[in-house]
Amino acid sequence: MLYGLYFLTCLSANPTHCVTRVHFFSEEVTTPQQCLTVAQPQMAHWQRMHDRWRVEKFRCGKPPRDDGARI
Repeated sequence: MLYGLYFLTCLSANPTHCVTRVHFFSEEVTTPQQCLTVAQPQMAHWQRMHDRWRVEKFRCGKPPRDDGARI
């Protein structure tokens, strides 16, 4: 199973309004190390495109078994 990037973003103007986002890579990412290598540039690109939001935290991993799982 491929790894994905799971990150929590919050509105800069309202830090209590947060959204969990998921990004699956177009290239084959099969290890946590590969994921971390490509994760930071992906988040930086996302941040530049969404300047009203900020990334609070992130993780690389396989999809959670439970959609309500915390990251």
